[in-house]
Amino acid sequence: MKTTKIVLMLATLLASQSAAAIEKMYGVISAGYSDLEYSNTAEEAFSYKLILGHQFHRQWYVEAGFIQLADIESESDFSTLGIQANGLYMGVTGKASHAVGELFYRLGVANFDVQAVELSTDSECLLGESAGMLNGQAVCQFDEGVAAGIIGLGFDYYVATKTFVRLEAEYMRGKDGFDTSLISLGIRYNFN
Repeated sequence: MKTTKIVLMLATLLASQSAAAIEKMYGVISAGYSDLEYSNTAEEAFSYKLILGHQFHRQWYVEAGFIQLADIESESDFSTLGIQANGLYMGVTGKASHAVGELFYRLGVANFDVQAVELSTDSECLLGESAGMLNGQAVCQFDEGVAAGIIGLGFDYYVATKTFVRLEAEYMRGKDGFDTSLISLGIRYNFN
């Protein structure tokens, strides 16, 4: 929740600047599919991203934004174990222009807030605290902050003067077995 408020405040601040301040800036909204693993938890989920970027060189961009990897709620009887993972991202993107669009690659870092419920085969939890027992296994609940590195590759396809369709694939890896693959489709809009 705090992450969402920070991203909204950042977006409001950037949107309130004069037209000269948003020269060479763009925004991206994308949605996709993530395959998330962390500790003993593995889930496939719908994901989305909100990104603001700025071109600081003819071939380089800097980006910052919000990424939600998963939002799966736990059932009260633990028939479904939930995980929520979202965070803030910052990175650099290099591009190679073509007549139909731009091929890009990304290097970045993110800080994810991961909240999950998982089963432990032992009576002890690797992360968090035990919330009880289920079929001889400990039910563990945790809320952890995870720093992760990001590498990605994608293509922005021109559809109008300032509008692109973005297709990208990313891989994220961090501490405690945090491992995510993400593929997404979105819209990029140049503000200038």
